[in-house]
Amino acid sequence: MDDYQSPADWDEVKHGLAARLREVRMELYGEHGGPMLAEELKIPHRAWVRYENGASMPAQVMLRFLERTGANPHWLLTGAGSRFATRREG
Repeated sequence: MDDYQSPADWDEVKHGLAARLREVRMELYGEHGGPMLAEELKIPHRAWVRYENGASMPAQVMLRFLERTGANPHWLLTGAGSRFATRREG
């Protein structure tokens, strides 16, 4: 299993993901758009704040986030490539 990552590596991945979630939110919803994005994702705003701070996001919420924002999953995980796979519809 060459793909094993130590807990320190996972912390780095988690914090990178959180930062990129924040970047997408800022670009599409603005500085104070967290509540609006949370409403679109059908989650409490406080849950969104936790995700931006590095908490694990349930798969269902992540899939909804990808669908609503058009964010590129590979970029979210790695920071490589384009930020958006597609643009969301109005």
